[in-house]
Amino acid sequence: MRSVLGILALVVLGTAAWARCDHPFYPVREGWVWTYRSSLDNSTYTIQTLEVKTESFIQRFTFSSFGFDSRWTCDAKGLTQPEFTQSGQTGLQMKFKTRKATGVVLPQNLRVGSSWNYGYEVSGEAQQGNQTIQMEQTLNTTNKVVGQESVSVPAGRFTALKVESTQITRGTMKMGGRSIPLNLTVKSTSWYAPSVGLVKGQSEGVVIELVSLKR
Repeated sequence: MRSVLGILALVVLGTAAWARCDHPFYPVREGWVWTYRSSLDNSTYTIQTLEVKTESFIQRFTFSSFGFDSRWTCDAKGLTQPEFTQSGQTGLQMKFKTRKATGVVLPQNLRVGSSWNYGYEVSGEAQQGNQTIQMEQTLNTTNKVVGQESVSVPAGRFTALKVESTQITRGTMKMGGRSIPLNLTVKSTSWYAPSVGLVKGQSEGVVIELVSLKR
């Protein structure tokens, strides 16, 4: 339950698109591929940026046995994910609907001392074996840039902003005629390097690190 995420037709139009969506600490560039390694099982996964437009883009997450697409929107305030659970999933027996989304996931003017929050109200179903699980959840995440650090990962050494986040989940889960309350608090730390993006993340004892960035 814990949070464990086309090629340009015309160069001129494509450049205008990524220029509007681009973020100094989260590059939005068509075709770029980030490879990460997770300490959970020492596996790797990739994130590829696709379909960059003037106000949106797609990130394609590819794991060893499944993958999914995550849709983002962008404006002067920053980058936002309109849906908590994204469309285009494969290999996952989960269907969620986002009823409400608030705030930006990553503000445009990110600096030491920046603080912000975002949240979702979601409902839907998840399949676990032959069991159907119905869920109603409210998720709120608070974030703060607490400093700047030098971080070493397989992809190299980076000077990165350190972001501390707390996600609080409240709701209910119905399964087999029972209603189970959901009350989760997950703390995480992320490091973002300029012109590179996320280089390291840590949550619930699991660490992910950037292995490579293919531009």
